[in-house]
Amino acid sequence: MLKQHNQLVLLMLIAADACAVAAAWLASYHLRFEYMPVDPQKGVPALADKYLPILPLVIVAHLVIFQRVRLYRPRRDGALLAEMRDILKAFAVSIVAVIVIDYALPQASKISRQFLVTYAVLGTTCLAVLRGSVRLIARALRRRGFNRRAAAIVGSGRAAQRLLYALRRNSWTGLDVRYFVDDADADKPGVLRGVPVRGPLSALPAVLAAEPIDSVFIALPTERAHRTAEVLAALETSTADVRLVPEINPSFAMRPNVSELDGVPILALRQTPLVGWNAVMKRAFDLVVGGLCLVIAAPAMAVIAALIRLADRGPVFYRQRRMGLDGRQFDMIKFRTMAVNAEAGGPVWSRRDDPRRTSIGAFLRRTSLDELPNLFNVLRGEMSLVGPRPERPEFIEQFKEEIPRYMLRHKMKAGMTGYAQVRGWRGDTSLKKRIQHDVHYIKHWSLGLDLRILAQTVGTVWFSRHET
Repeated sequence: MLKQHNQLVLLMLIAADACAVAAAWLASYHLRFEYMPVDPQKGVPALADKYLPILPLVIVAHLVIFQRVRLYRPRRDGALLAEMRDILKAFAVSIVAVIVIDYALPQASKISRQFLVTYAVLGTTCLAVLRGSVRLIARALRRRGFNRRAAAIVGSGRAAQRLLYALRRNSWTGLDVRYFVDDADADKPGVLRGVPVRGPLSALPAVLAAEPIDSVFIALPTERAHRTAEVLAALETSTADVRLVPEINPSFAMRPNVSELDGVPILALRQTPLVGWNAVMKRAFDLVVGGLCLVIAAPAMAVIAALIRLADRGPVFYRQRRMGLDGRQFDMIKFRTMAVNAEAGGPVWSRRDDPRRTSIGAFLRRTSLDELPNLFNVLRGEMSLVGPRPERPEFIEQFKEEIPRYMLRHKMKAGMTGYAQVRGWRGDTSLKKRIQHDVHYIKHWSLGLDLRILAQTVGTVWFSRHET
């Protein structure tokens, strides 16, 4: 009955997607040819001549691509943002498919390029609103007790209890943990965190038969991981969904991700978020906003350069070796704030009221204006507008041995400003606190977070009196 219900819901979702595509296609036609300028020589093409005949092919192409991009897989425990990202990818491919279909048809059937742009925007918006609304409604219903599923957790250790807390905090998943299955208290079932403990593990098939559930989470502790094969063998006669929850120290795992290579599942523990679509978005954001910032800052940078030259006739810029994404080194460009031979004896950690600073240099450091040339590094792709502040390789050799998780910060491109800086951890402050904030930023990175950090930077960093 449950599978039939799921099939019905899937068919309804496919039908809704088809209707959304058709509605967006027709609305785009009216928007393009009734509210936008039209070439008098070409006139307005008839809807029934060009745009209606191709619509069935367009709908079928969209649905096939949506299925290939896995928009119809169960997303009960997935994130809304991830689905929106998949929708953008699917619609981008769908637009290409529409262009191919159009070119495959006779020349008389060519559709307007302006129409395609209009449809790309309107169609993506319609589908995103539809899917977002469906998901929000489903989550609201699950929170109120509708469309919920029963789950069991194999194991009762730390990983199992963390999973229980996670499912309880995220009630929108609609998964209710009915019981644990473990060897503990096998003779007399106990209760853990308000949930019964069944057992032993060897009796798993009998437990599932007595109390059927929809999903099984295998969350055995590391010292008993060798029994996973035994548990999987016991689940062969069950129709429940099976998920594996490995016990991993949270401080070691950063944005863990499961992929598949030729049928072999691979769990990535330390993965940069800057892959695929995320990398494209962040790079585009850096180029557009960074280029705009450089244009706006150009007059001030010209004045600063002139003042530095007038102060001691030395070079305007100072290039310093830093380490960025995945340990790659680059020359970070800054306005020179110290005497020309300030580091003749080797790298030295800068400090507030450093006697090596020039008169104009002290002002530039207080206002962080010396970092404006970092925009050149951003445009060259060596840095980002937002990310962990880059450090010198000489100091990294020391810090990576003294500070836990220090090297995790290099899984993100170095930034002009960062989460640690806007939270007050910059200059002569605790390095451990900075690393904690850098790791938090990488784990929770999003374009929206970058925007918030940039907005806070203007008020809390560039107008502060802390050193970097």
